[in-house]
Amino acid sequence: MAFCTLLQWDSAFPYDRYEELNKRAQGHVTLPEGCLARIVGGTDGAATIIEVWQSGDDARRFSEQNTPLLAEFDMPSPIRVTAFETTIFETH
Repeated sequence: MAFCTLLQWDSAFPYDRYEELNKRAQGHVTLPEGCLARIVGGTDGAATIIEVWQSGDDARRFSEQNTPLLAEFDMPSPIRVTAFETTIFETH
């Protein structure tokens, strides 16, 4: 069963730093190992990132590998973090 992570920021999300961070990590060239889908969006400075992973271990490994990079780019902590096993994950 797939595993989903949802992160939300309420305002002042630094999209410019997020893009630079992903360039460094090559996070938008291809999806990270184990990541099935990524959605990033928001309005009025707020942001939401939704990722679907093959497993919770894949999500955890990605998070642990990128913690130093998040600190280096001084990314703000999300106001909400949710992670759960999916009941249904369908794509077209």
